[in-house]
Amino acid sequence: MKIPLILILIIAAVLGAIFLFAPAPDPKLTQTRTDLPWQITVNPDGSSRVFDLDLGSASLQDAIDKFGPTEGLAVFQHKDDTLDLEVYFGKVAFGPLSARVVTQLAADPEVKRTLAEQATKRESSPTGDWKFKLHTSDQEALLENRIVAISYVPGTRRLDQTFFLERFGTPAAQLTENEHARSWFYPSKGLSILIDEKGPEVLEYVAPRDFRMPPDTLAYP
Repeated sequence: MKIPLILILIIAAVLGAIFLFAPAPDPKLTQTRTDLPWQITVNPDGSSRVFDLDLGSASLQDAIDKFGPTEGLAVFQHKDDTLDLEVYFGKVAFGPLSARVVTQLAADPEVKRTLAEQATKRESSPTGDWKFKLHTSDQEALLENRIVAISYVPGTRRLDQTFFLERFGTPAAQLTENEHARSWFYPSKGLSILIDEKGPEVLEYVAPRDFRMPPDTLAYP
């Protein structure tokens, strides 16, 4: 049975109209991604760029522009009495991937201690550190503080060693944390990866010039 010519013309006209008036695709969906966790650029000065942020020079405001609104702020007091200032983001999407992100900010030790003293709440952690939860209003004064480290906790659990080897290559060293967790170290990338059979994997990024290999590491494998 032959299709009438008029029907073919009508179909062609409809398809043409759809193509002509369809909205343009979102550029974000078609451009090549540069913010995936294994896309690390190391600069000649020993700094690095990951998630489209330059560690050591990007600010908290830059991170907010990239990751979205923050979820909380805290100062961590470690057993050696050193302090870290951290800002938490909720679930962040990186193309098909999602993760929780934590940024560590540079700040004067006295500023961190003052923030801890004014904290809304103090909590203990399994590592023996103290976590001082800060007021949300403290964030405004920290927007220009530089990011010195980023922690990335994948939303997909139980990623195996092959996943990391294929994307990051062979680590320079490893360390057994306990019977079910081990850490891999990539000093040239400023990266450490915690692989945990019972907990979440954690990727931690610093500028390679600031990377410090922990003691007692062993060659891989």
